[in-house]
Order: sequence, then structure tokens, then C-alpha cells
Amino acid sequence: MTVPTELITSNVSMVGLFSLLITLSIGLVKVIEFLIKKAMPKKKVLSEDESNIIADIATQVESLLKKREEDSESLKEQYEWVHEMYRMHNKVDGDGIPLWYVPRTFIETQKEIVSILLNISAQMDKSTYVLDSLLKRLEEIERQIRDYDKLK
Repeated sequence: MTVPTELITSNVSMVGLFSLLITLSIGLVKVIEFLIKKAMPKKKVLSEDESNIIADIATQVESLLKKREEDSESLKEQYEWVHEMYRMHNKVDGDGIPLWYVPRTFIETQKEIVSILLNISAQMDKSTYVLDSLLKRLEEIERQIRDYDKLK
């Protein structure tokens, strides 16, 4: 079964779209972080609750950034895997048949070939035996002719 190039192309497009969405979300997180920092008063001393809320937000932002990096790495690995699978499945022989394709009848065909080769081998053995016998008989006839010529 061959994989249609449209399916592979759409999967690669989806990977690109997914990476674009991740990049946009990272940008949005950075904008939110910038706006939070900008909205904080410069000289006012924060209360403990406000400090805790800001620390929680900073922790969440850091967590999102770390998650984005992990997702980005995972996405890169998946993209490389899909690309490698596409490359392998796209290879064909001289007849245009994919190299990874093995027909179901391949084993039966191999068995038939082995059977034919065994029959050919047996026939060659018989032919060799007959030719060897003829050669011995011809040598014997040749020897008799020489002996007959010597007796004359």
C-alpha cells in the first residue's frame, strides 16, 4: 500500500501549522509577561499577597516556556520521523515499484524457483551420467580400433 503524497503533504503542513501555533503562543506569553511587568508600579512596595501572585505568574510563565521547548523538540523529532518515512517509502526500483513492497506471492514464487532448479539439477546429473558413459564407451571403441589396427 502506498501512502498518497497528499496525505504526507497535509501531515507536513499540519506539523508546520502546529509549530506556528506554538511560536505564536510563545509570543503571546512574552507579550503578557511584558504587560505584567509594565503594569507593575515602579516605586510602590508590593504587599505579600501581590508578591506571591506575581511569583506564581512568573512560575507559570516559566513552566509554559519550558513546556513549549519540550513540545518544540518533540515536534522536531516527529517531523524528522515523518520526513524519513516519506523518503523511504518514496524509493522505487526501475519498474516504478516501491522498494519496500514485497508481494504476497513472493514465497510461493521462491518455492517454485527452487523446485525448478532442483529439477534442472537432477536432469543435469542424468545428462552427465549419460555423457560419461558415452565417453567411456567411445574410449573403449577407440582402444579396440587401435588394437585391431595393430593386429593387421
